[in-house]
Amino acid sequence: MKQHFDDRIVRALYSGSAAGLAMASAASTGALRAGHAPYAPLNAVTHCLWPDASSQETPSIKYTAIGATIHMGSAVFWGVLFESLCGRRSRPAGIVSAAAATALIAYVVDYHVVPKRFTPGFEAHVSTRSLAMTYVALAAGFAIAALARRAVR
Repeated sequence: MKQHFDDRIVRALYSGSAAGLAMASAASTGALRAGHAPYAPLNAVTHCLWPDASSQETPSIKYTAIGATIHMGSAVFWGVLFESLCGRRSRPAGIVSAAAATALIAYVVDYHVVPKRFTPGFEAHVSTRSLAMTYVALAAGFAIAALARRAVR
């Protein structure tokens, strides 16, 4: 039992990291398209700590580095759910379904369950369409990591 749990955590670190990087890239691209700096979405993540974070457009340790850390931690957290849903030996369709379900659950929790102060904050710098694409990127990151892992076995 403990081995299975440890293995799931390691898998979540990989898949969550891939998903977090994909989502951050999508958010940065969306911000650029909306006329904001590419760092702005990650800066906005820290609005849970500093109310002025959503107005920060330049890179900094205080906003960007801490925002990236919070964001990646969140992605690994969702990675645990993803890895639990898809299991160790899922077929490609199961992996993609688990990735889509995880991203949908993450969106609902992020924007409809938690208080506004604990939302990711991306919406301050990206369009509604780009926000949706960040969650598509989250799902894609999970799926790609799991499919790549499956291919090397």
